[in-house]
Amino acid sequence: MELILTLKKEIMVPVEMDKILPEKVQDLSEEEIKSIELPQGRTTITVGELFDVEVKESETPRLVIKNSTAKLKRIGEKMTTGEIVVEGDAGMYVGVEMKGGKIVVNGNADSWAGQNMKGGELIIKGDAKDYVGSAYRGDWRGMSGGTIVVEGNVGNEIGEYMKKGIIHIKGNTGIMPGIHQSGGIIIIDGDVEARAGGEMLKGAIVVNGKLKEPLASFKFEGIVENPVIKLTKKDNGMPITGRYYKFSGDYVNNKPKGQLYVSVENNPDLR
Repeated sequence: MELILTLKKEIMVPVEMDKILPEKVQDLSEEEIKSIELPQGRTTITVGELFDVEVKESETPRLVIKNSTAKLKRIGEKMTTGEIVVEGDAGMYVGVEMKGGKIVVNGNADSWAGQNMKGGELIIKGDAKDYVGSAYRGDWRGMSGGTIVVEGNVGNEIGEYMKKGIIHIKGNTGIMPGIHQSGGIIIIDGDVEARAGGEMLKGAIVVNGKLKEPLASFKFEGIVENPVIKLTKKDNGMPITGRYYKFSGDYVNNKPKGQLYVSVENNPDLR
């Protein structure tokens, strides 16, 4: 089934969308879908009050949200299968704890996109704010699988406590991407504001743009060309193309195994 929800009114108080997952509504009638109550502040609002609802035949579970705004929070939370397409912006926590399936946001995303993600694919065509692929506040177990791609810029502390998976940022990042990282790979095509890989233990970060304010607690290992990133001995590795300064760290930790690759071409004075 394909469910198309078209937002028909302006929202002032954010609405939580976690009850509307492709797998949850697959066997419901149009009237049953319209009657679903969604949290909105201290009260609730029904799907039918908020959206025009259209149901179509589809071989795979699919949800399309049209006219979406950043006031729609928790889109795709704990999703396991199917596809969600957001036509517009997504609010906080899009794809949080996602386990499978695919989410495409054809706009911008607010903070905590892909928080504690476990699997699946989250693609954001615009920008995203802080804490992409991060852990919950106070937790030390972050993203443990899946792939996040942001085609624009992102904010601060992406991949916080990341354990596994891939985060690919095609634009610029704020400060401290990969803070406390303990696995997985973060690829940043643009510039990094400061302090990439702060307190990282394992995993890898690739900076293809300019790295501003690098941390002094990383050790320079040499210049490598077209390296293959391996995180474990059994890992087939991920090849990257170009000449990179390779650093290990962060040596504020005991025996760290973190890998930091920084473009030689865009950082000629970095050593």
